[in-house]
Amino acid sequence: MSSVSIKTEGLTKAYDGHTVLDNINLQINPGEFVCLLGPSGCGKSTLLRLIAGLDKPTKGKVFLDDRDITNLPCSKRNFGIVFQSYALFPNLSAYDNVTYGLKNRRMTKRQIEETANKYLEMVGLSGAKKRFPSQLSGGEQQRVALARALTIEPDFLLLDEPLSALDAKVRVKLRHEICSIQRELGITTIMVTHDQEEALTMADKIVVMDKAKLMQSGTPEEIYDHPQSRFVADFIGAINFYENEGETKAIRPEKIVINSLPGADSSEAVLTDIEFRGNFCRLSARSDAISKEHEFYIDLPTQRVRELKLCVGAPAFVNMPEAEVLHFGGASRS
Repeated sequence: MSSVSIKTEGLTKAYDGHTVLDNINLQINPGEFVCLLGPSGCGKSTLLRLIAGLDKPTKGKVFLDDRDITNLPCSKRNFGIVFQSYALFPNLSAYDNVTYGLKNRRMTKRQIEETANKYLEMVGLSGAKKRFPSQLSGGEQQRVALARALTIEPDFLLLDEPLSALDAKVRVKLRHEICSIQRELGITTIMVTHDQEEALTMADKIVVMDKAKLMQSGTPEEIYDHPQSRFVADFIGAINFYENEGETKAIRPEKIVINSLPGADSSEAVLTDIEFRGNFCRLSARSDAISKEHEFYIDLPTQRVRELKLCVGAPAFVNMPEAEVLHFGGASRS
């Protein structure tokens, strides 16, 4: 299966004077798994539709391997797409759903059968070929939709919140399977999601969007450890904001050091809550030395909480390592 690059230049979309996508410049490398991440209404699905050719931009261009495809019909772009709703034909078996897109291609019956069997096996549904969508679980239906998208051997794959309709355990299992298949095929893939955990665990590159704009793009590690704005820091993972000497600062809960005895540069705090989360606990604490207005959170391995004999109402001593503190300029209450 081929692998292509995708690029957008100044991509803008407006409806009735309302801008839903504002000057998006994006480079996606061949074989890259990219997640478009952001809150509802930020423009991520619109961006996906413009790349697919399902909609036309108000301004800007879309390139596929440096070829301008801005005005190319979606039927000529050779992509596979998987939707949140599965979009399977209820009156067709899993096999017939998968082969539906192959019927109008110049393929023999044997070629169609071999291709369908290949991708049904890849998604783990070789034994379910004769079953209808109503006889399949949600996860199985989404696997059929994925196999159908891949049988046409597309140049790139688009996933529009494909996991959001599934329960938590199935969602985790399927995201691992999607990543494994994507790596095996080496296909350039763009996935829309509002789930930060999905983006962090699946993507080679995360594109964070808000209010029609691209806020930051980078590897999951870059986005998490080096957010370029307060919005990105707050949207990706848990974080504590506090104000010090007229500046807004932030630190991840797992980066805070806590002890039951005072140490160098530590501040006294009072624990107001301990929330058990399995292998770790989320501690709520209050310290006037850090913030007179807000509690802050500390994530600590459960075993460490037991070793320190931490409990609600007891004093503790916390340290914000300077190397882990993020700085966001002037203090802001937004």
